[in-house]
Amino acid sequence: MIALARDPYRPRTPIIGMTMVFLALAIVGVTAYLHLGWWSLLGYAAAAVVAVVGGWLLFKDVPEPPHSGPGASR
Repeated sequence: MIALARDPYRPRTPIIGMTMVFLALAIVGVTAYLHLGWWSLLGYAAAAVVAVVGGWLLFKDVPEPPHSGPGASR
């Protein structure tokens, strides 16, 4: 049997994602404070990309809830 290599960053993935979300909030804050006109669009776009990637890293390991109830198939 072949043993697969473990990802050394797996336990830290939610922390990295949360840090990226806070980084996106900081980017928006600095961009809004500087108010550089059209250049602010680049700051907001970068913050959006960082927030989406950070949110994905934050919630990617959350297990899918069990499907039970009237619409669930058995």
